[in-house]
Amino acid sequence: MWFNARSIRGGIIAVILCGLLMTSCGGFGSTNNTNPGSTPNTAPQSSFRVVGRIGTPFYAKISDGRSTWDVYGVVPLSIIIVNSFANIRVSLNKLVSDDSLLSLQVINAFTVKQDSSTTDNFGVAPGNFGPVGNFAPAANPDVRFFVKGPTTELFDALVEDTEEGQILEARAPALILFDTPVGRVDATFSAVEFLGGFAVDLTVNGGLVEAASAGTSLTMKTNP
Repeated sequence: MWFNARSIRGGIIAVILCGLLMTSCGGFGSTNNTNPGSTPNTAPQSSFRVVGRIGTPFYAKISDGRSTWDVYGVVPLSIIIVNSFANIRVSLNKLVSDDSLLSLQVINAFTVKQDSSTTDNFGVAPGNFGPVGNFAPAANPDVRFFVKGPTTELFDALVEDTEEGQILEARAPALILFDTPVGRVDATFSAVEFLGGFAVDLTVNGGLVEAASAGTSLTMKTNP
């Protein structure tokens, strides 16, 4: 479940709370790390799981009706949109000519809304949630946190701009996209299972801002 509380500049810092547990292909759940009590819910947020034959390379084009992201990666990968807007459209393309399995799960809040797969050479696995039209314009700014490791580490993250934040929980490797942030973006990562040190890349509009490594906790910012 996602929770929302707006901040007032110079006053109370707002936090949108989400417990999002991204596990292997068969598991999914949630936690509530800050006990928000009667904090009202925000709109259901969107995430994805790309699974199949480990190491299979893919290209994904993802749109939430307001922004679009181009993502290149390999199986497995969790993708989470912070501050997602509305309906979702995804095109997942396998980048190899073999019979490896590539599967996509489209998730809204805690429910898998669609599951599609392909084993074709250079196969395509489409996905959507809700009525969708053309892909939206490219995300601007395009802020991404790529949690590369340690592999399978369960971690908590607080990701926030100058107006609001979200707490999420996922397993590495995971790609966190922030849709239309306001001002500076910060992220703090905390390990849950302590499988090794963090390795996280922060990029803005395709440029590497910081590649950081640390122990069981790590903080990154788009600006000093």
